[in-house]
Amino acid sequence: MKMIKLGKTGESIPILGQGTWGIKSFRSKSYYEKWKESIRKGIELGLTHIDTAEFYGRGTSERIVGQVISEYDRDNLFVTSKLFPIHLRYKTMKKAAYNSLKRLGIKEIDLYLIHWPSAFNSIKTQMRVLEDLVIEGKVRYVGVSNFSVEQFKEAQSFLKNTELVNNQLHVNVIRQKHIGKSLPFYQKEGIIMTAYSPLGHGGLRNLEGDLRDKLEIVAREHNATIQQIAIAWLVNHENVITIPKAFKIEHVISNAEAASIRLSAKEINLIYEEGQKQENVKLVSA
Repeated sequence: MKMIKLGKTGESIPILGQGTWGIKSFRSKSYYEKWKESIRKGIELGLTHIDTAEFYGRGTSERIVGQVISEYDRDNLFVTSKLFPIHLRYKTMKKAAYNSLKRLGIKEIDLYLIHWPSAFNSIKTQMRVLEDLVIEGKVRYVGVSNFSVEQFKEAQSFLKNTELVNNQLHVNVIRQKHIGKSLPFYQKEGIIMTAYSPLGHGGLRNLEGDLRDKLEIVAREHNATIQQIAIAWLVNHENVITIPKAFKIEHVISNAEAASIRLSAKEINLIYEEGQKQENVKLVSA
């Protein structure tokens, strides 16, 4: 699995991780065992970055992830979780972070993000929480999710002793706006952009029209599926990683194989939306 540096931290993480937003609460034992098998398979294939959040399944995702990672050497895994902005005060935000640690069964979260910007608590307070968690040794690195570039800059301005290393955004071949609008800033600043839902919520199964035709053209050249090309398209941009979720082991294997696909600049440009200006975007293959 190809690795990438996490900003200026010196930490190396895989360009493909595992998303777990689909883990739901109040399901059968067999349902959770199937999720565990998929996560284990991903770890075996080098997808050692596991992304979760307190919001996913009302904490169930963190508990399942915690049960799986307890079976492995902690130093070989990179765990990301997120603080949901329903917590309105400093103390309740800190308590939420402690609860995430408890559900995960770990002493320290590798990367902790603010899940969404909120109109109900200030970015300044959120950043104070993140920074204090780093100082306490509960969190190694911090970032945000679903923040605009302007909100990211504002958040960074409130940090005194640490820096934001990541923004997790909804980006895929269907939702490309952040590639042209946000990615140049993150590339310039040496910040990783994590693309979540890289295959959309339907796995591109119902995709039709010109975009599907273009994906199929590239897929034939690489003896791959359109889903693999969609994942490869993302990580062939500098400073971009992605975290596809996979309930079935065959999907985990397919996702992992996508990491080795190298697209030409011509192929990447073919998939861009018409009218998208990408002059300032750096490509891995360029």
